[in-house]
Amino acid sequence: MKELNAWTGTGIDSAPLMLSENATSDQRLQRAEAEVRRLARCMEMKDRQLCELRKALAHSATVHYSFEDRLQRELDSLRIMMPTTDFRGHWDTPASEQSDEGFVVKLPYVTSILSVLFDAMYTFWAGCDHDHPPKSTTVAHAIDERLGLTSQSNGEASRSGQAYASAIRPDRVKEADNRHHGRSPGGR
Repeated sequence: MKELNAWTGTGIDSAPLMLSENATSDQRLQRAEAEVRRLARCMEMKDRQLCELRKALAHSATVHYSFEDRLQRELDSLRIMMPTTDFRGHWDTPASEQSDEGFVVKLPYVTSILSVLFDAMYTFWAGCDHDHPPKSTTVAHAIDERLGLTSQSNGEASRSGQAYASAIRPDRVKEADNRHHGRSPGGR
């Protein structure tokens, strides 16, 4: 840290900053050049420190966003971790006694995949903010977690998870973001 002290430098530690009137112009020039070199070294050191701080900040931000993404995926997967047996409890409840809005569908059976999809649909789409709907990637990753599917090598959700997430995405959202490409009537 001695290098950063503005009042000291190599070779001029004991010399006063201002020379007397009797000093020759060569001495003054030498002192000025020494001062310029010292200040240039200080600037270089400050530039290196700033560069290191920028690198540390960028690394910190990257770690933060990576950690935040992982925590968000864990939270989303926990939201739909409802056991399959709890879903079957809705069979015997008449629609008039259910407090939540929705549809009553009577199916001959429910597979584990359907159960997860119904849970994800309820978790992500029931009462969601219409201006800020959940991201498809978030839903797909949560479905992957619940079904034990492996993500793709590039970090995206599995293709099955993406297809399931698309299947439960409301039509109004698909139409709003132009993802819904309907076929023309009579055309194949």
